[in-house]
Amino acid sequence: MATMTKPLPGFGKPGSIDPKQLFKLPLAMQAEGIRLLFEMGLSPNQVKARLGLSGGTIDQILDKARPFTRGGDVNVVAEGM
Repeated sequence: MATMTKPLPGFGKPGSIDPKQLFKLPLAMQAEGIRLLFEMGLSPNQVKARLGLSGGTIDQILDKARPFTRGGDVNVVAEGM
């Protein structure tokens, strides 16, 4: 008997960012997830409701976290290599 699974919201949709999973990530990646919600067109009130956070907490995460970078990445064009 096949099990029925709920379809995923899809990449690039606000539903694809799961708050439970987001807050298991490092602070820089949490901030990136919040920024993605804003880039997807959500208003500040919608982001607060989606994540269950206050506006002040969202601002603190965005202020404290530097943009995420992977170690060892080199921008060959910018470095002139």
